[in-house]
Amino acid sequence: MTAETDAEIFARLHARLARPYEVIGTLSALVGEAPAAITQGVGLALATSHEAQVLLDGMPSTVRSLATSLQAHNQRCIGELRGPVMWSETMSARASSFGDRDLFICATPSRAYDIDENRVLVAALRLVRDAGRDATDRATGPLEDPVLRLARKVGSAAGRWLDHPSLSPISPVRPNPRSLRRTRSGKHRTTYQPALDLLDRAADPISADEAFGWCRPIVHQRQRLLMGIVDRLEQDGRRHVPAFRAERGALLAGPIVFHPGRHDGAGLSGVLLGPLLIDVVSDPSLDRARAEAELEARSGGRPTMLVIEDADIDRALLQAVEIANAAQSTPLT
Repeated sequence: MTAETDAEIFARLHARLARPYEVIGTLSALVGEAPAAITQGVGLALATSHEAQVLLDGMPSTVRSLATSLQAHNQRCIGELRGPVMWSETMSARASSFGDRDLFICATPSRAYDIDENRVLVAALRLVRDAGRDATDRATGPLEDPVLRLARKVGSAAGRWLDHPSLSPISPVRPNPRSLRRTRSGKHRTTYQPALDLLDRAADPISADEAFGWCRPIVHQRQRLLMGIVDRLEQDGRRHVPAFRAERGALLAGPIVFHPGRHDGAGLSGVLLGPLLIDVVSDPSLDRARAEAELEARSGGRPTMLVIEDADIDRALLQAVEIANAAQSTPLT
């Protein structure tokens, strides 16, 4: 259809994803693989990533340099003082203890590890642990494979660090933007930089080059069709197509809905432009007439347009406009 390679087409589409995005659902809708397979692939990539290795290699030093805060808690003391006396609480305690004048309630200071910086660290370790499990629990090949063995080793190591006495009491919560800002700007930011890098990697764990390799040839053809439609809609500034977002196994952007097609052939495949289903030839052995009949049979009663050459895309856009006008909706152009 154009002189661009499949990799270049895919890179342009990947760059148009709305960010941040939900990783599993978006990649599944982009490359046409089942969410379970995407989960396994993402887990493998994250568990064997450079960021995960740096995080785990530095953990012996990190746990010796954990940031802490001093927190006071009320402690019942008899005959001694272990901090400032809380007189209101002390008098209440004495009233219920027959006026024992040696009884004090003190605000005793203690070190607390459950703070923003350590929650960021724990969140990163949990991601690595879960990635190792996703990579190996969902694996279809032998676990003796060196990459799978590495993923399992990394995930297990992250799990052991989570059981460390200093880290196990820390709340396993997802860091919010405030926690991340405090960690990035705090005086211990060097200690926690590997955890921050891991969280950044987890937000976009698969590069365009890696995701490109997950696509079947028919999905590459549909991606080329999709970007051909986008380019024509945006030609000469006539229309701006927004970023693509994932929803129910498809990519959506304005009037466009992209279905990459499943392995088993179930569900829609192709590009929906309004009610019009546009697709390429799914079986190279079919001639145009038979391919058009096959597309119509799986369209679910929608109007269809088969694209074999560039001129077919232009005809598809004209047909979509005619359908929209006939339905008294807003024209696409």
